Amino acid sequence: MTWTGNRRFFELFVLVVTLGLWPGVGGADDPQTSPRDVPPVAQDQPKPELERPTAWGEPTEVQIRVIVLDIDEVNSADQSFAASVFYEARWKSPFLVHEGPGPINRRLTEIWNPQLTIVGLQNQWRSYPDFVEIQPDGTVIEQQKVWGHFSQPLELHDFPFDSQVLSIHLVAPRLSEQDITVVPLVANGIPSQIAKSFSLPDFDVVSWKAEPRPYLGVETAEGRAGYEMRIGITRRAGYYILKVIIPLCLIVIMSWLPRWIDPEQVGTSIGISTSAFLTLVAYLFAITVMLPRVSYVTRMDRFILLSTLLVFVGLLQTVSNTTLLKRERKALVNRFDRWSRWLYPILLIVVLSVSFML
Repeated sequence: MTWTGNRRFFELFVLVVTLGLWPGVGGADDPQTSPRDVPPVAQDQPKPELERPTAWGEPTEVQIRVIVLDIDEVNSADQSFAASVFYEARWKSPFLVHEGPGPINRRLTEIWNPQLTIVGLQNQWRSYPDFVEIQPDGTVIEQQKVWGHFSQPLELHDFPFDSQVLSIHLVAPRLSEQDITVVPLVANGIPSQIAKSFSLPDFDVVSWKAEPRPYLGVETAEGRAGYEMRIGITRRAGYYILKVIIPLCLIVIMSWLPRWIDPEQVGTSIGISTSAFLTLVAYLFAITVMLPRVSYVTRMDRFILLSTLLVFVGLLQTVSNTTLLKRERKALVNRFDRWSRWLYPILLIVVLSVSFML
Protein backbone atom coordinates (compact mmCIF):
# COMPACT_ATOMS: atom_id res chain seq x y z
CA MET A 1 0.00 0.00 0.00
CA THR A 2 1.36 3.36 -0.99
CA TRP A 3 1.81 6.31 1.38
CA THR A 4 -1.23 8.00 -0.08
CA GLY A 5 -3.40 4.93 0.61
CA ASN A 6 -2.11 4.67 4.18
CA ARG A 7 -2.86 8.34 4.78
CA ARG A 8 -6.44 8.00 3.52
CA PHE A 9 -7.01 4.90 5.71
CA PHE A 10 -5.71 6.75 8.77
CA GLU A 11 -7.97 9.77 8.13
CA LEU A 12 -11.00 7.47 7.74
CA PHE A 13 -10.16 5.69 11.01
CA VAL A 14 -9.92 8.99 12.91
CA LEU A 15 -13.31 10.06 11.49
CA VAL A 16 -15.01 6.78 12.52
CA VAL A 17 -13.61 6.96 16.06
CA THR A 18 -14.63 10.60 16.40
CA LEU A 19 -18.25 9.89 15.42
CA GLY A 20 -18.45 6.89 17.81
CA LEU A 21 -19.11 4.40 15.05
CA TRP A 22 -16.15 2.07 15.70
CA PRO A 23 -17.23 -0.97 17.80
CA GLY A 24 -15.94 -0.87 21.37
CA VAL A 25 -14.62 2.70 21.17
CA GLY A 26 -16.82 5.49 22.71
CA GLY A 27 -20.44 5.86 21.48
CA ALA A 28 -23.52 4.00 22.66
CA ASP A 29 -21.67 0.70 23.17
CA ASP A 30 -19.08 2.26 25.44
CA PRO A 31 -19.52 0.56 28.86
CA GLN A 32 -18.78 3.87 30.57
CA THR A 33 -21.72 5.66 28.93
CA SER A 34 -24.26 2.90 28.26
CA PRO A 35 -27.74 3.76 29.67
CA ARG A 36 -28.00 0.19 30.94
CA ASP A 37 -25.34 1.02 33.53
CA VAL A 38 -27.09 4.22 34.81
CA PRO A 39 -28.48 3.55 38.33
CA PRO A 40 -32.31 3.89 38.63
CA VAL A 41 -33.84 6.92 40.36
CA ALA A 42 -34.44 6.30 44.07
CA GLN A 43 -38.15 5.94 44.95
CA ASP A 44 -39.86 6.99 48.19
CA GLN A 45 -40.28 4.19 50.65
CA PRO A 46 -43.94 3.33 51.48
CA LYS A 47 -45.27 4.86 54.72
CA PRO A 48 -47.85 2.53 56.25
CA GLU A 49 -48.70 5.07 58.96
CA LEU A 50 -50.32 7.21 56.26
CA GLU A 51 -52.69 4.40 55.27
CA ARG A 52 -56.12 3.94 56.85
CA PRO A 53 -55.41 1.44 59.68
CA THR A 54 -58.07 -1.15 58.84
CA ALA A 55 -58.27 -4.34 56.85
CA TRP A 56 -59.53 -3.87 53.30
CA GLY A 57 -63.30 -3.46 53.12
CA GLU A 58 -63.75 -2.78 56.85
CA PRO A 59 -64.48 0.68 58.30
CA THR A 60 -62.15 2.30 60.82
CA GLU A 61 -63.71 3.03 64.19
CA VAL A 62 -63.29 6.67 65.24
CA GLN A 63 -64.51 7.75 68.67
CA ILE A 64 -65.55 11.40 68.99
CA ARG A 65 -66.83 13.67 71.73
CA VAL A 66 -67.76 17.35 71.54
CA ILE A 67 -67.92 19.76 74.49
CA VAL A 68 -69.45 23.19 73.87
CA LEU A 69 -67.71 25.52 76.31
CA ASP A 70 -69.60 28.71 75.47
CA ILE A 71 -71.88 30.37 72.96
CA ASP A 72 -71.22 34.10 72.92
CA GLU A 73 -73.73 35.37 70.39
CA VAL A 74 -76.53 34.41 68.05
CA ASN A 75 -76.80 36.96 65.25
CA SER A 76 -80.30 36.78 63.77
CA ALA A 77 -79.56 39.43 61.13
CA ASP A 78 -76.49 37.56 59.78
CA GLN A 79 -77.88 34.10 60.68
CA SER A 80 -74.74 32.97 62.48
CA PHE A 81 -73.48 32.29 65.98
CA ALA A 82 -70.15 32.48 67.82
CA ALA A 83 -69.05 29.56 70.00
CA SER A 84 -66.09 28.00 71.78
CA VAL A 85 -65.91 24.25 71.10
CA PHE A 86 -63.60 21.49 72.32
CA TYR A 87 -63.53 18.20 70.44
CA GLU A 88 -61.58 14.97 70.82
CA ALA A 89 -61.18 12.04 68.44
CA ARG A 90 -59.57 8.65 69.05
CA TRP A 91 -58.72 5.75 66.77
CA LYS A 92 -56.25 2.86 66.85
CA SER A 93 -53.50 2.18 64.32
CA PRO A 94 -51.36 -1.00 64.44
CA PHE A 95 -48.70 0.84 62.43
CA LEU A 96 -48.09 3.23 65.33
CA VAL A 97 -47.56 0.72 68.15
CA HIS A 98 -44.36 1.54 70.03
CA GLU A 99 -42.48 0.33 73.10
CA GLY A 100 -43.42 3.32 75.27
CA PRO A 101 -43.56 3.41 78.21
CA GLY A 102 -45.26 6.78 77.78
CA PRO A 103 -47.08 8.37 74.84
CA ILE A 104 -45.28 10.08 71.97
CA ASN A 105 -46.32 13.11 69.93
CA ARG A 106 -46.33 13.42 66.17
CA ARG A 107 -47.60 15.97 63.71
CA LEU A 108 -51.11 15.39 62.48
CA THR A 109 -49.93 15.46 58.85
CA GLU A 110 -47.41 12.65 59.46
CA ILE A 111 -50.06 9.99 60.10
CA TRP A 112 -53.47 8.99 58.78
CA ASN A 113 -56.28 11.00 60.34
CA PRO A 114 -59.95 11.60 59.48
CA GLN A 115 -59.23 15.30 58.75
CA LEU A 116 -62.12 16.49 60.91
CA THR A 117 -63.70 19.86 60.19
CA ILE A 118 -66.79 21.69 61.41
CA VAL A 119 -69.51 22.37 58.85
CA GLY A 120 -70.38 26.05 58.42
CA LEU A 121 -67.25 27.35 60.15
CA GLN A 122 -66.70 30.89 58.84
CA ASN A 123 -63.51 31.74 60.76
CA GLN A 124 -61.64 30.15 63.63
CA TRP A 125 -58.93 30.54 66.24
CA ARG A 126 -57.32 27.23 67.22
CA SER A 127 -55.89 26.89 70.73
CA TYR A 128 -53.76 23.75 70.31
CA PRO A 129 -51.04 22.95 67.75
CA ASP A 130 -51.74 20.27 65.14
CA PHE A 131 -50.15 17.38 67.04
CA VAL A 132 -51.56 14.04 68.16
CA GLU A 133 -50.71 11.87 71.14
CA ILE A 134 -49.96 8.20 70.41
CA GLN A 135 -50.24 5.62 73.17
CA PRO A 136 -47.98 2.54 73.22
CA ASP A 137 -50.87 0.32 72.02
CA GLY A 138 -51.29 2.50 68.89
CA THR A 139 -54.26 4.56 70.12
CA VAL A 140 -54.15 8.02 68.53
CA ILE A 141 -55.68 10.95 70.44
CA GLU A 142 -56.48 14.19 68.61
CA GLN A 143 -57.68 17.16 70.67
CA GLN A 144 -58.52 20.68 69.57
CA LYS A 145 -60.26 23.76 70.97
CA VAL A 146 -61.81 26.13 68.43
CA TRP A 147 -63.43 29.51 68.83
CA GLY A 148 -65.13 30.90 65.76
CA HIS A 149 -68.25 32.00 63.93
CA PHE A 150 -70.58 29.38 62.49
CA SER A 151 -73.23 29.96 59.83
CA GLN A 152 -76.63 28.72 60.94
CA PRO A 153 -79.86 28.93 58.91
CA LEU A 154 -82.54 30.17 61.30
CA GLU A 155 -86.32 29.78 61.14
CA LEU A 156 -87.50 33.30 62.00
CA HIS A 157 -91.20 33.35 61.18
CA ASP A 158 -91.99 33.72 64.90
CA PHE A 159 -89.30 36.34 65.58
CA PRO A 160 -88.91 37.66 68.31
CA PHE A 161 -90.77 34.80 70.05
CA ASP A 162 -88.88 32.09 68.18
CA SER A 163 -86.95 28.95 69.12
CA GLN A 164 -83.89 27.75 67.24
CA VAL A 165 -81.61 24.71 66.98
CA LEU A 166 -77.87 25.39 66.70
CA SER A 167 -75.81 22.68 65.03
CA ILE A 168 -72.11 21.95 65.49
CA HIS A 169 -71.42 19.19 62.98
CA LEU A 170 -67.96 17.62 63.05
CA VAL A 171 -67.38 15.89 59.70
CA ALA A 172 -64.72 13.83 57.95
CA PRO A 173 -65.17 15.43 54.51
CA ARG A 174 -63.32 12.76 52.48
CA LEU A 175 -64.65 9.69 54.23
CA SER A 176 -68.05 8.05 53.96
CA GLU A 177 -69.74 5.82 56.51
CA GLN A 178 -68.25 2.85 54.65
CA ASP A 179 -64.76 4.16 55.41
CA ILE A 180 -65.11 5.02 59.09
CA THR A 181 -67.61 4.24 61.84
CA VAL A 182 -68.19 7.14 64.22
CA VAL A 183 -69.08 6.21 67.80
CA PRO A 184 -69.53 8.40 70.91
CA LEU A 185 -66.44 8.78 73.08
CA VAL A 186 -66.46 8.78 76.89
CA ALA A 187 -63.02 9.84 78.11
CA ASN A 188 -62.24 9.80 81.85
CA GLY A 189 -65.95 9.38 82.51
CA ILE A 190 -66.81 12.58 80.58
CA PRO A 191 -69.01 12.22 77.48
CA SER A 192 -70.09 14.92 75.05
CA GLN A 193 -71.77 17.77 76.91
CA ILE A 194 -72.34 21.51 77.09
CA ALA A 195 -71.33 24.04 79.73
CA LYS A 196 -73.76 24.68 82.59
CA SER A 197 -74.32 28.24 81.35
CA PHE A 198 -73.51 30.31 78.28
CA SER A 199 -72.81 34.02 77.98
CA LEU A 200 -75.88 34.43 75.77
CA PRO A 201 -77.76 37.60 76.76
CA ASP A 202 -80.93 36.98 74.77
CA PHE A 203 -81.43 33.19 74.60
CA ASP A 204 -82.13 30.34 77.00
CA VAL A 205 -80.85 26.81 76.38
CA VAL A 206 -83.74 24.34 76.60
CA SER A 207 -82.22 21.11 75.26
CA TRP A 208 -79.18 19.50 73.65
CA LYS A 209 -78.25 16.22 72.01
CA ALA A 210 -75.00 14.76 70.64
CA GLU A 211 -74.92 11.71 68.36
CA PRO A 212 -73.20 10.30 65.25
CA ARG A 213 -74.91 11.75 62.20
CA PRO A 214 -73.71 11.73 58.57
CA TYR A 215 -73.52 15.00 56.70
CA LEU A 216 -75.45 15.23 53.43
CA GLY A 217 -74.19 18.15 51.37
CA VAL A 218 -76.68 17.55 48.58
CA GLU A 219 -79.56 15.10 48.38
CA THR A 220 -77.94 12.86 45.77
CA ALA A 221 -74.48 12.80 47.36
CA GLU A 222 -73.19 10.00 49.58
CA GLY A 223 -73.21 10.98 53.24
CA ARG A 224 -69.95 11.97 54.90
CA ALA A 225 -69.26 10.44 58.30
CA GLY A 226 -69.76 12.88 61.14
CA TYR A 227 -70.76 13.64 64.72
CA GLU A 228 -73.28 16.38 65.53
CA MET A 229 -74.08 18.43 68.63
CA ARG A 230 -77.56 20.04 68.44
CA ILE A 231 -78.53 22.72 70.99
CA GLY A 232 -82.10 23.97 71.31
CA ILE A 233 -82.49 27.60 72.38
CA THR A 234 -85.42 29.95 72.97
CA ARG A 235 -85.19 33.72 72.51
CA ARG A 236 -85.77 36.03 75.44
CA ALA A 237 -88.26 38.48 73.95
CA GLY A 238 -87.99 41.05 76.74
CA TYR A 239 -85.36 43.08 74.91
CA TYR A 240 -87.53 43.49 71.81
CA ILE A 241 -90.63 44.19 73.89
CA LEU A 242 -88.86 47.07 75.65
CA LYS A 243 -86.85 48.38 72.68
CA VAL A 244 -89.25 47.90 69.76
CA ILE A 245 -92.81 46.89 70.59
CA ILE A 246 -93.59 49.33 73.42
CA PRO A 247 -91.98 52.38 71.67
CA LEU A 248 -93.96 51.60 68.50
CA CYS A 249 -97.17 51.34 70.51
CA LEU A 250 -96.46 54.76 72.02
CA ILE A 251 -95.91 56.27 68.58
CA VAL A 252 -99.23 54.78 67.42
CA ILE A 253 -100.98 56.22 70.50
CA MET A 254 -99.34 59.58 69.77
CA SER A 255 -101.06 59.62 66.38
CA TRP A 256 -104.48 59.46 68.15
CA LEU A 257 -104.04 62.70 70.12
CA PRO A 258 -105.76 64.91 67.48
CA ARG A 259 -108.96 62.96 68.21
CA TRP A 260 -109.10 64.67 71.62
CA ILE A 261 -108.26 68.15 70.30
CA ASP A 262 -110.78 70.67 69.05
CA PRO A 263 -111.08 70.03 65.30
CA GLU A 264 -110.76 73.74 64.64
CA GLN A 265 -107.15 73.58 65.89
CA VAL A 266 -106.09 72.47 62.43
CA GLY A 267 -102.44 73.40 62.69
CA THR A 268 -101.96 71.54 65.97
CA SER A 269 -103.73 68.42 64.72
CA ILE A 270 -101.77 68.23 61.47
CA GLY A 271 -98.52 68.93 63.31
CA ILE A 272 -99.09 66.06 65.76
CA SER A 273 -100.15 63.58 63.05
CA THR A 274 -97.21 64.50 60.81
CA SER A 275 -94.75 64.31 63.71
CA ALA A 276 -96.06 60.89 64.68
CA PHE A 277 -95.58 59.55 61.17
CA LEU A 278 -92.08 61.03 60.77
CA THR A 279 -91.10 59.74 64.21
CA LEU A 280 -92.23 56.28 63.18
CA VAL A 281 -90.20 56.39 59.96
CA ALA A 282 -87.08 57.58 61.78
CA TYR A 283 -87.48 54.89 64.43
CA LEU A 284 -87.83 52.17 61.79
CA PHE A 285 -84.53 53.24 60.24
CA ALA A 286 -82.90 53.07 63.68
CA ILE A 287 -84.06 49.53 64.46
CA THR A 288 -83.34 48.05 61.03
CA VAL A 289 -80.01 46.61 62.21
CA MET A 290 -81.84 44.70 64.95
CA LEU A 291 -84.14 42.88 62.56
CA PRO A 292 -83.28 39.76 60.53
CA ARG A 293 -82.82 40.27 56.80
CA VAL A 294 -85.10 37.58 55.45
CA SER A 295 -87.38 37.48 52.42
CA TYR A 296 -90.45 36.27 54.32
CA VAL A 297 -92.58 38.19 56.83
CA THR A 298 -91.82 37.66 60.52
CA ARG A 299 -94.15 38.49 63.41
CA MET A 300 -92.17 41.66 64.05
CA ASP A 301 -92.42 42.67 60.39
CA ARG A 302 -96.17 42.20 60.52
CA PHE A 303 -96.47 44.34 63.66
CA ILE A 304 -94.33 47.12 62.18
CA LEU A 305 -96.33 47.16 58.93
CA LEU A 306 -99.73 47.24 60.66
CA SER A 307 -98.55 49.90 63.12
CA THR A 308 -97.37 52.05 60.24
CA LEU A 309 -100.78 51.70 58.58
CA LEU A 310 -102.52 52.79 61.81
CA VAL A 311 -100.40 55.93 62.06
CA PHE A 312 -100.94 56.69 58.38
CA VAL A 313 -104.74 56.26 58.76
CA GLY A 314 -104.64 58.74 61.65
CA LEU A 315 -102.84 61.26 59.42
CA LEU A 316 -105.41 60.75 56.65
CA GLN A 317 -108.25 61.32 59.13
CA THR A 318 -106.70 64.58 60.28
CA VAL A 319 -106.47 65.80 56.69
CA SER A 320 -110.06 64.67 56.04
CA ASN A 321 -111.29 66.55 59.12
CA THR A 322 -109.61 69.71 57.83
CA THR A 323 -111.42 69.35 54.50
CA LEU A 324 -114.78 68.76 56.20
CA LEU A 325 -114.31 71.81 58.42
CA LYS A 326 -113.79 73.99 55.37
CA ARG A 327 -117.17 72.74 54.16
CA GLU A 328 -118.69 73.64 57.55
CA ARG A 329 -119.44 70.08 58.57
CA LYS A 330 -118.06 70.25 62.10
CA ALA A 331 -120.80 68.00 63.53
CA LEU A 332 -119.67 65.15 61.26
CA VAL A 333 -116.05 65.74 62.26
CA ASN A 334 -116.92 65.55 65.95
CA ARG A 335 -118.83 62.32 65.36
CA PHE A 336 -115.82 60.75 63.59
CA ASP A 337 -113.54 61.81 66.43
CA ARG A 338 -115.81 60.28 69.07
CA TRP A 339 -115.87 56.98 67.21
CA SER A 340 -112.10 57.05 66.73
CA ARG A 341 -111.43 57.47 70.47
CA TRP A 342 -112.49 53.89 71.16
CA LEU A 343 -111.95 52.44 67.65
CA TYR A 344 -108.19 53.10 67.51
CA PRO A 345 -107.42 51.30 70.84
CA ILE A 346 -109.41 48.31 69.60
CA LEU A 347 -107.46 48.33 66.33
CA LEU A 348 -104.16 48.40 68.24
CA ILE A 349 -105.25 45.38 70.30
CA VAL A 350 -106.20 43.61 67.05
CA VAL A 351 -102.79 44.45 65.56
CA LEU A 352 -100.98 43.04 68.60
CA SER A 353 -103.09 39.88 68.51
CA VAL A 354 -102.66 39.30 64.79
CA SER A 355 -98.92 39.95 65.01
CA PHE A 356 -97.93 37.92 68.07
CA MET A 357 -100.75 35.56 69.04
CA LEU A 358 -102.22 34.09 65.85
